[in-house]
Amino acid sequence: MRRVLARAVTGVQYPPNATTAAERKLARALLPDDDATAARWAAASMELGALVCTAKSEACGACPLAATCVWRLAGKPAHEGPARRGQTYAGTDRQVRGRLLAVLREATDPVEQRHLDAVWHEPVQRARALDGLVADGLVEPLEGGRYRLPLG
Repeated sequence: MRRVLARAVTGVQYPPNATTAAERKLARALLPDDDATAARWAAASMELGALVCTAKSEACGACPLAATCVWRLAGKPAHEGPARRGQTYAGTDRQVRGRLLAVLREATDPVEQRHLDAVWHEPVQRARALDGLVADGLVEPLEGGRYRLPLG
């Protein structure tokens, strides 16, 4: 999400290594006011960063923001800041959240807990990741231990 905002709004290839107050202020300014729309916006922004506006191989031709992306319109200037740090991903809560969201994205109906349990071997970390997705409004819990993405 930080990369999408950096490129689309501020016109730089990558955000700073550490989150800045300016980034937080920009994200708050762009966040829709109502909770349901804000949750969809957050999910869409993360999906855009994960699937289209990736760090190594952006797909501007498939991007819904291409016509207004400040970075693309400026000719995709190369990163001029400090060297990029490699981000640890394997084994992180972020990886677990991504796997849970992938199952929910691919499903046409609400997903039973047992299907989500199958995506990660460590139950405490998996539960923490799922609880975080629910708290962030990115996953909706339903009766009977089923889950789905928020309806949009």
